Amino acid sequence: MQSVSRGSLQLGHAASSQLRWVLADITGLVEEARLERNLSPLAAIGLGQMLSAAAMLTRLVAKRPLRMLLEASGDGPLGHIRAEADTLGHLRGLVERALAPGLSDTAGNPELGTGTLRVVRHSDKRSYESKVELVGGGVASNVAHFLDTSEQIRSAVLLGVRAEKDGIIAGGGMIVQILPGADPSIVQRLEQRISTLPGTSDLLRDSGPSGLLAAVLADLEPQTLHEAPLTLSCDCDRARFRDHIRSLAEQEPALVDESEDTCVECSFCGATYVFSASELMPTVN
Repeated sequence: MQSVSRGSLQLGHAASSQLRWVLADITGLVEEARLERNLSPLAAIGLGQMLSAAAMLTRLVAKRPLRMLLEASGDGPLGHIRAEADTLGHLRGLVERALAPGLSDTAGNPELGTGTLRVVRHSDKRSYESKVELVGGGVASNVAHFLDTSEQIRSAVLLGVRAEKDGIIAGGGMIVQILPGADPSIVQRLEQRISTLPGTSDLLRDSGPSGLLAAVLADLEPQTLHEAPLTLSCDCDRARFRDHIRSLAEQEPALVDESEDTCVECSFCGATYVFSASELMPTVN
């Protein structure tokens, strides 16, 4: 399933290449996901932040992956959240507690709770997996912790999704990385500026992604090196679901009722597949 909305990603440097940054705008994609999966405002915020982070990490992490999986498993209000992104800009994700009650402040950041953050980088030859303990806070603080711990790169991670009564009106974020040898005065200016910024979702709502970029890197001469589209895209298909059901039914034949159709739904995109008993019959003979 391919999305009808489009997002965007920009990658660049600043301060004479002492800083590297990536900026994502996925407002329309988060709203599309909210409608497709009937997400509560809180669930849409959490999923949107994870999707933004996955899209940006795909462009920043070492061992450049073809596909990135970002998975938070915690005891926070949303439970398990998973986001996937590839280098073509395809995104998909899911949240365990899709109907989690919203916050009174709809710009709030849902806590991930206690648990783990898992990052898997799939290349054409092998996969690399990293896992860190959740450190408290939301997606942004935990992604920053991952980058500092696993990638050993100091990074500022700003993520925001704004939900209002009519839907998602802003969503995306920015990651700024301090490259080796950066002038300490540059780092200090960056840290001071970020500490005084309003919420990321407020900046995105009021000024858009360009406003967020300007607010963070105003006098540090940011230059855009690459731009790419982002879309929601799920690679589920009928044959894969059919084969999976057949495999399960070989172990538990009762899973397939010979007198009724079998209906399954993709957890990522909500696509529904209906199989007749005859399609699955080889598994129960």
